[in-house]
Amino acid sequence: MKAKKGRGIGFLLNNQGFTLIEMAIVLIIIGIIIGAVVKGKDLVRSAEQKRLYAKFVNTWEMAYNAYYDRTGWILGDDNTPNNATRDGRCSSASCANLVAQLKAVGLEVPTQGPSGSECDRQYTDSLGTQHTLTIVFTNASDDQANNYNYIQIATIPNELGIAWDRMIDGENSGDTGSFIYIPSTAAPVRTSWPSAQTAPVAGSEARLLLSF
Repeated sequence: MKAKKGRGIGFLLNNQGFTLIEMAIVLIIIGIIIGAVVKGKDLVRSAEQKRLYAKFVNTWEMAYNAYYDRTGWILGDDNTPNNATRDGRCSSASCANLVAQLKAVGLEVPTQGPSGSECDRQYTDSLGTQHTLTIVFTNASDDQANNYNYIQIATIPNELGIAWDRMIDGENSGDTGSFIYIPSTAAPVRTSWPSAQTAPVAGSEARLLLSF
């Protein structure tokens, strides 16, 4: 007695070809695989964005607060290693002098990035473009007539700025809260973030407003 052939790969490749149901199943499986890959990339990117904030921006913000608690002075109040001339406003002190000011009072310094600077980090966006993120402590006024000290991150990728705004303020408005978007330092008006997938605008910056 001749054995019946099983319904294996040969069945799918017989002269009848694929049925509509079989093709639909294959397409569904492909869609699930693609969706899982995309979701996995999104999760990895989100984790990197959170890590960068926690290990870079937030670490510097905590160092700023610790310096004030210990000395009653503003970190980066002037561009000297000992912060000797003070007026209560951050003055875009060099990274080397920020580090020296922290060390002078026995505070821990944020770790160095791949470039060897404590104030720089690298970020690769979803399009594969690499960006250098540089922290500067500075002071300015804005369209709301407020004068404040803040951490400046110039020409930040929009997707990263939006993600950090959501982490810090619970929303990504760009024009409210502690993390704001300035599209042009020539006319510092707070505004909403551009689309996450567009390239950062030259001359734009994110500002993390400091407590004092």
